[in-house]
Amino acid sequence: MDYRERWELKDYLIGRRLERRILTIHVACAVILAAFALNFWYLQGVHGEEYAILAENNRMRRVEISPTRGEIYDRSETVVASTRPALTLWMTREDRHDLEAQLERLAPILSIPLEELEERLGAMTGRPLFEQFKLKEDVSLVELAHIEARRELFPSVSVRETARRHYPEGEMVAHAIGYVAQVNETELSSSEKLLTGDIVGKSGVERRFDGRLRGDRGWQLVSVNSLGRQIGDARIETEPNHGRPLRVTLDMGMQRALYEGFREEAGGAIFMDVETGGVLALVSTPSFDPNLFADGFTTETWKSIIEDPRRPLHDRAIASFYAPGSTFKVVMAIAGLETGTVDPSDRVFCNGGKSYYKRRRLCWKRGGHGWVDMRKALAHSCNVYFYDLGKELGIDKIHEYGKILGIGRLTGIDVPGEEPGILPSRDWKRRTLREIWYPGDTISVSIGQGFLASTPVQLATMMASVARGTAPIPPRLIDGPPPESGRLPVSDTTLRIVRDALKQAVDEGTGREATLGAYSAAGKTGTAQLVASSAGVDSEDLDKAIRDHAWFAGYAPAENPTIAFAIIVEHGGHGGVTAAPIVRKVLDVYFQEDAEAESEPDEGAAQIADASRGGRRASLATPR
Repeated sequence: MDYRERWELKDYLIGRRLERRILTIHVACAVILAAFALNFWYLQGVHGEEYAILAENNRMRRVEISPTRGEIYDRSETVVASTRPALTLWMTREDRHDLEAQLERLAPILSIPLEELEERLGAMTGRPLFEQFKLKEDVSLVELAHIEARRELFPSVSVRETARRHYPEGEMVAHAIGYVAQVNETELSSSEKLLTGDIVGKSGVERRFDGRLRGDRGWQLVSVNSLGRQIGDARIETEPNHGRPLRVTLDMGMQRALYEGFREEAGGAIFMDVETGGVLALVSTPSFDPNLFADGFTTETWKSIIEDPRRPLHDRAIASFYAPGSTFKVVMAIAGLETGTVDPSDRVFCNGGKSYYKRRRLCWKRGGHGWVDMRKALAHSCNVYFYDLGKELGIDKIHEYGKILGIGRLTGIDVPGEEPGILPSRDWKRRTLREIWYPGDTISVSIGQGFLASTPVQLATMMASVARGTAPIPPRLIDGPPPESGRLPVSDTTLRIVRDALKQAVDEGTGREATLGAYSAAGKTGTAQLVASSAGVDSEDLDKAIRDHAWFAGYAPAENPTIAFAIIVEHGGHGGVTAAPIVRKVLDVYFQEDAEAESEPDEGAAQIADASRGGRRASLATPR
């Protein structure tokens, strides 16, 4: 092979190798293009809808539509809890690395500890992305201006107008109506409907009927730009169900008279409709401003409230129990008459004291009452008479009739926080104190002292039962049909004797400060002794801190009663001096309103006239 042929062969071989390389490159390019095409088909054809949603979520946010909380009205349609507009700051939980940095910048602006804001963010773990949580309600214009001035630093933050709870009557209705505040961890864990930052009822009617008042949230989708600002119209996912309004049985005229009657005194009181159990007034003092909780307050303010030794958050009308004192003599009188232990005409001589089981027991009247029968002993509150009666009855019978009249158990009032008090017995003392019952314990219980403890709502319910002549019915703050009442296992004769004595107590006995002139009342005063030696000692001679608590419980009018009540004034001394005058102020309003209602002709005039015969007031269901 000559030189020329060798070069031709070499060129041929080089050409073949080049062709193979070009073919390889073509094949590789074809494979790559095919892979791209296959991947494009996979993304568009198989998962196109899924990725479209993800792309949409990059510019869409799921935003809560808060329901408007239902308003609360009194029995005359006066607003006692409403809503007002306010600005609320929200943060969207999204896939960003700077959420903690945003919170760190927000903390000093909002005056909220960073740890608290971080806890709220952490509570959203496990919930869908783009869901929002509240940072602060009722944001001030100054705080909002600080945020808007550096808007690019807070892309996950938005502001919306919301409704804020408002209580026009403030402290006057705090314990009855209650208050709202942000949901806590315990409440969050107990309901799937609640989210961090939600506002829920914490006490009173607001708590008991929270679900009805709060309603259900709705949801909407909104478009936002890179700064978190909404662009375009929102798309409603779910419409909110707004809270329903609630009508309570309270009468704000009576409520105001009762609250102002206490002035600077501490205590609790309740006035209720005898027939329906509707609560017309309920006050506990000292009180607090429920708007503080709705508007938000500093840690220092909260600390000052909970550390206040006067315990303003505590509802003394339903949750504080005290020795009922001489008001318990109503139970004693009924027990004595029903068991035949005493005849109403039997007389006992009181010279100011008497010895029982080697211990001298005093009557509150130093010189004694002289000869007293059942009616006079109850009207003038003779201790010696009831010491003797208690000795004869024994604790078992006393306990039996106390239970019948609702002492020592929950009344069933429709607001949370009620306490049952104590109705002692042999078994109670053995279980609680691991001691036997002594005869001397019975002597103390006979005049409403010793281990015995009752709440104002219990005594008002008891007096309503005596006035009505049927078993106790639960007091209630929500208007509705009257509940059915069972039979009271007490004879008409016994009830007549006790009612006569209670009327006599107001007309000429220890409750005469509540005499109403045109209207009559029946009731019993009492003292919850704080110092054993205070019996027979003028309360003015004692330091106020150790004076007895003052009771007054009863009903009005004395004939055909329509309203029952019980009030305690802490360290008030004697009930006739401090408690009875407050009752008179409230009853003045009650009967004045009743007279005005009767003088106004309306579509319910006939019903009112029927219900008012003999001083009986129309039921809450009657139009006014």
